Amino acid sequence: SSSFLRVQAGPRSNQKDVVDIMKDIEVLLEENEGVDKKIDLLMIKKKENSKKMSGLVGKVKRMGDDYDKVMDEQEDDDESQEGGNLTSLRDEEVFLVQRIEESTRNLMDHEKLLQDLEVEGGQNQNWYKQFENVMKFRAIHKKYKESKEMRLKAIRHELRIEHVMESGVGTSRGGRGKKKVLKEKFITKEAVSDAGPSSSKTSFASKRKINESVVDCGLIPKKISRMEKDAMVPTVLKREEDSPPNPYECNFCHLSFTSAAPLVIHLEKHYAKVPEKFECPFSNCGFSANVENLTKHVRAKHTKEQLFTCSSCPIKFHTMHAKMSHEKKHSQPTVWAQCGKAACLRFYQLAKGSCRCGKK
Repeated sequence: SSSFLRVQAGPRSNQKDVVDIMKDIEVLLEENEGVDKKIDLLMIKKKENSKKMSGLVGKVKRMGDDYDKVMDEQEDDDESQEGGNLTSLRDEEVFLVQRIEESTRNLMDHEKLLQDLEVEGGQNQNWYKQFENVMKFRAIHKKYKESKEMRLKAIRHELRIEHVMESGVGTSRGGRGKKKVLKEKFITKEAVSDAGPSSSKTSFASKRKINESVVDCGLIPKKISRMEKDAMVPTVLKREEDSPPNPYECNFCHLSFTSAAPLVIHLEKHYAKVPEKFECPFSNCGFSANVENLTKHVRAKHTKEQLFTCSSCPIKFHTMHAKMSHEKKHSQPTVWAQCGKAACLRFYQLAKGSCRCGKK
């Protein structure tokens, strides 16, 4: 294809060195994958330990009235442990960011190696092999980055919760206010479970109190009575139909699109280096240009999209330039006249007398 650079092959010794470097890179990538698996196993083990700790805390709570006394004695230790948990979360956040940056740098190194191979030896067998590796590494990097970013999102959410709790539960006893809130939650849950059916009355009273505090602003939707619902007659306004398949296919991967612009932009994904000109994706065409001009060409010659309408008449155009040229003639009534036939509406020069549509 004319879109790729053609460079004559260099010495065979350089190609052999490049192949050895590629093998070393693959070995390092395999080692990185092994390290990532170990990290994931350690994180799973950490979560399991946290669940076990929660179960043990619940077991201690059920053992009797000495729970509060034991908790008070352990408050200082718990505060230090919470600080350690926050530190470990922040360390893990920094570590994950570094891993994502490292994976991005590795991918950039592979892409740089691909460009060097093309400059030194052209698009030979080694270049195509490295091109396949780059495509594979891009997919691996994308999945790896998505998984790590999900974990980063969870860590940052947990850190925000901890920050809110620290700032919102500030008492004279410092971190012990947080413990009091947790104890109050335990007591509330026990009271609700012991109260049984009578707790529903308390819930109803609280709801009524909330409803009384709401100011009627006229925007609260009114509840529709059953009589009104029975009197309503449903009317079908519009039936939704399945959209037709996208008619325009990519000549590389056969993905289909609805219009010219997304099809032309999609072509960039099939080139390791973005060329100055792109070939028209339609068969037996032979036209090539940059993205902007190729989009105009596809609209005018293949997809027949008329996106631009004249502000003075109903004529539509493929490009903005054609629309502006047409509208300019509306402002020159001494030079141009528009055909009065609805099927034509073309401009003709007054010096020629009449539109050509009458002579056909």
